[in-house]
Amino acid sequence: MKARNEGKTLGMNLDLKGKSVLVTGGNRGIGLAIALAFAEEGANVAVCGRDRAALAEAEAKIAAKGVKAKAVAVDLFTAAGCSDAVAAPVDAFGGLDILVNNASTSVSGNIETLDDDGLMERLNGKALAYMRCCRAALPHLRKSPRGRVICIGGTAARHAGATALPSALGNSALIAFVRHFSATVAAEGITANIVHPPFTKTDRYPARRAALAKQLGVSEAEAEARFAAQFPIGRIVEPSDIAPMVLFLASPQASAITGQSIAIDGGSTPGTYY
Repeated sequence: MKARNEGKTLGMNLDLKGKSVLVTGGNRGIGLAIALAFAEEGANVAVCGRDRAALAEAEAKIAAKGVKAKAVAVDLFTAAGCSDAVAAPVDAFGGLDILVNNASTSVSGNIETLDDDGLMERLNGKALAYMRCCRAALPHLRKSPRGRVICIGGTAARHAGATALPSALGNSALIAFVRHFSATVAAEGITANIVHPPFTKTDRYPARRAALAKQLGVSEAEAEARFAAQFPIGRIVEPSDIAPMVLFLASPQASAITGQSIAIDGGSTPGTYY
């Protein structure tokens, strides 16, 4: 039997031009890098967040790529906020093809240092918010010729550090949801996957570096060198390292990939996952 692709040239056409995209938490960091990458491929991009100044700046950067842009301030801790986020690209671009769940919280600690509210913040602000956004987006994704959901998780789901209990809880719950959701919608041509970044070099990084330097009693340069040494690739992962995988998963080339959790961690997560 002839192989399906025998004799064909397999190009890597992402086919994202004109697609309608929502990136939650797309006003900075990893979310902004993803939003700009989609815009560079010709997609129309909406972003949401809570910082209105950052949202306005992000909207301008996206529009500068020559595509339609929309930024909306919402509170994703509420069901109404999640619905409003999804409504933004639908109203502005006429539909929704790709949902990138990226918004998150920065709470950290362990079972002794966190009260119940602290433990639940990551679950409510990440896992539950992502579920709510998926619920709101589903009717629109069903109308798309190629519905895609990509959730930004985190490597704490695989290896929880000493103060990473909230992240581990939120991201582990997210994995369970995406596995369930992906199986539910697969027959409709909709895929759902998770990308796990480690702690990356976003706007939160300088504070992390300063805290590490203080903890170790070394200079910030030495603290950065020690942090970078944790990555086998020899450097700290950048937001721009995460975006290409997200775009690939949103493309027709990834139509057979769903329900998966993929780490973009520079080799830093211990263990073997298969």
